[in-house]
Amino acid sequence: MLDFFQAPPITLASLAFANEAWGWVAVAFAVASVAVLALTYWSSPLRGRSKFLAIGLKGTGLILLALALMEPVKLDELPKKHSNDLVVLADNSAGMAVALGDAPSSPGDDMREALAGASPETPPAWMRTLGDTFRLRPFLFDRGVRQGTDFSELDFSRHHSALVDALRSVDSRFDRRPLAATIVLTDGNATDLKALEFYLSDLEADEESTVPVYPVLVGDPTADFRDLAIGRVDAATTQFEDARITLEIEARARGRFPELVEVFARNDKDEILASKTIAFPEDGEQSQAVRLRLSAVPPGISFLTVGIRDAAEDASPELTDRNNEHRIVVNQGQGPYRVLYVSGRPNWEYKFLRRAISEDAELDLVGLVRIAKREPKFEWRGRSGESSNPLFRGFNRDIPEEAQRYDEPVLIRLNTATPEELRDGFPSTEEELFPAYRAVVLDDIEAEFFTQEKLNLLEKFVSQRGGTVVMLGGQESFQQGGWNNTPVGRMLPVYLDPLGEKTPALEATYDLTREGWLEPWMRLRTGQEEENIRLAHMAAFYSINQIQAIKPGASILATVVDSEERSFPALVTQRYGEGKTAALTIGDLWRWGMKDAEQQAELAKTWRQFLRWAVAEVPSRVEMSLTELDEGALPLTRVAVRVRGESFGPQDDATVLLTVTDLDGKKTSLAAEPSLDEPGLFTAEYLSEESGGYRIDAEALDGDGNVFGTDADARALNPEADEFARLGPNPEPLRRIAEATGGELLSLSQIATLPALLQNLDHPVVEIRERPLWHAPWMFLLALACFLGEWALRRRQGVL
Repeated sequence: MLDFFQAPPITLASLAFANEAWGWVAVAFAVASVAVLALTYWSSPLRGRSKFLAIGLKGTGLILLALALMEPVKLDELPKKHSNDLVVLADNSAGMAVALGDAPSSPGDDMREALAGASPETPPAWMRTLGDTFRLRPFLFDRGVRQGTDFSELDFSRHHSALVDALRSVDSRFDRRPLAATIVLTDGNATDLKALEFYLSDLEADEESTVPVYPVLVGDPTADFRDLAIGRVDAATTQFEDARITLEIEARARGRFPELVEVFARNDKDEILASKTIAFPEDGEQSQAVRLRLSAVPPGISFLTVGIRDAAEDASPELTDRNNEHRIVVNQGQGPYRVLYVSGRPNWEYKFLRRAISEDAELDLVGLVRIAKREPKFEWRGRSGESSNPLFRGFNRDIPEEAQRYDEPVLIRLNTATPEELRDGFPSTEEELFPAYRAVVLDDIEAEFFTQEKLNLLEKFVSQRGGTVVMLGGQESFQQGGWNNTPVGRMLPVYLDPLGEKTPALEATYDLTREGWLEPWMRLRTGQEEENIRLAHMAAFYSINQIQAIKPGASILATVVDSEERSFPALVTQRYGEGKTAALTIGDLWRWGMKDAEQQAELAKTWRQFLRWAVAEVPSRVEMSLTELDEGALPLTRVAVRVRGESFGPQDDATVLLTVTDLDGKKTSLAAEPSLDEPGLFTAEYLSEESGGYRIDAEALDGDGNVFGTDADARALNPEADEFARLGPNPEPLRRIAEATGGELLSLSQIATLPALLQNLDHPVVEIRERPLWHAPWMFLLALACFLGEWALRRRQGVL
């Protein structure tokens, strides 16, 4: 180095010069050489390309000699021995222990042989080679990640394969350590593949710190075997009485199944609730979507089992039957849900409605029926000094509602829970109305029956509490009842503009709209053709509240067409605030049930489905929701309990106790903690190690320790079914991981190529090795070849 210039070492890529102090001598030598060449060849008889070629050859030889004075060396960047970590992850899940087809050994056995070698003292050659350069870090993963000294602990006993979680764990453990690469040996059938997209997006956001992953696919992709499996199962709850639960099932098959295959659902008593046979006509890997409709499922929480099996009596055995069943939870809620029915007069509609509800234990109809309107005192000629209504003469005067005053309407309470309920008529406070009822039905009653405060209360019942208000048809409903320009009229889904002179709608026939066909609770038959026949046999109606227009956002679910071919909305619904409203414009729906016994049963079924829709999704004072997380080593359930006061505002001064009941009856008590993010919200977390499912019950207690609200939910776990849901290698997720990290997907037969692949990595810790070039024989031979070439060229041209 030339110290007086303080110049850095001269480096050209991987080439450096050890004797930089001779740099000026080399430069001077090169300049002198160029000058000598110029003078020598100025008068040379060589011409054209021969002259320039000769100059180039001789100049090259001189430059090589000048460079030799600076002692050139080649710099090789090599990983520093035993300074870089190399993680080897081995899949220890139970799915690896299943031998595929006619293979003599399972993928797990093949992987153990590739990792363990003949004995722990003599690891396989590829691991010995890598061990000469890297610090090998062996890990096993199943439901979690654990480090070991070798791979002798592989037992393939866990029903989990948390591949994504294992990769995240490795990244976290070696965050500040020199990790060169991660090798993963697995079949690709991870039980946490739902988290793969998030993992890949995180890698894309932090490319600089991404460590290459080299997945090694274990198993034979061409293995031939027979297997049936249940994939995804989605359960939906509807108000359709003949199919309260609808199951969407993914049925999978691999191999040949010449006979029919049965997909079924059964309850915890081993009773088959529904089944369907399907065919897998092709050979290979196939899947079909199967829909099962269940009706005989009791209210509340039920654990059901969805299964698949070969229907043939002499069917060949499958690869495994541990993926043939899948446990699910259906939660229909636990009633009874109370509905307040308010009518302006006794009518047949209430008779059929009450008869229909009596067959449904989940609905409770409370009636408030006016049997006489308010009358001034002077219109009555009672006995001298009598102030009570003569209609109630002879009743017990100690009971206020049985001695109605002249200037008050005469009301009858039906099916009340306590003697005090509705004693003063329609509730006048939020605390009376909100907790007691989920829906309010207004039938043939005018707006003047309610005070302005009670009309505002009904509007709050829907918009704030989240309840449902339904208005039925009648001579004092809608326009005729003066509901226009009232809080209730404003939240109804129809406009109540005056109609003027209109002729009555006679012989009106009922039909469903397109939106109505899409609502399960609007139909009484499962098939469209059967439903059309049913609609054609319905009775005609003669009392229709004629509505001309609906409000924006409302949906017409049914219409009526009268004898003059005029069409009017029959049933209209809409969301309003937190709740919903509905308008049923037919005032004599009871005619439908008068036709015959079958039609009467269909009318009752319609009322039940309609009111189930009305109470569905209406919040309770205590509501629990579960968030299921499967990304971690253990399935985590986050419990959120929302507690509301009597006016349905958030209630913080409560104690929420949780009881977790496992399927085997084991109970665990938890206390939910108040959330700092939302008032009235209480949260808790529950981890279950090897459970097949559990039920969680919540109790909310006030300051005096009294329970004022409960709720329940459940979760089903299928660790075995999830582990064996897919058999055989699954290379696609492994290929995506390799591409995202800069690694490469290998098969188990290519594992010996890993040492060569990993030598080309950008290692965290490296060392520089120098190889001198100035005394290398090839350098002097190259210079000599240049001089000899120049001499031979001159000789050929006759110039010596």
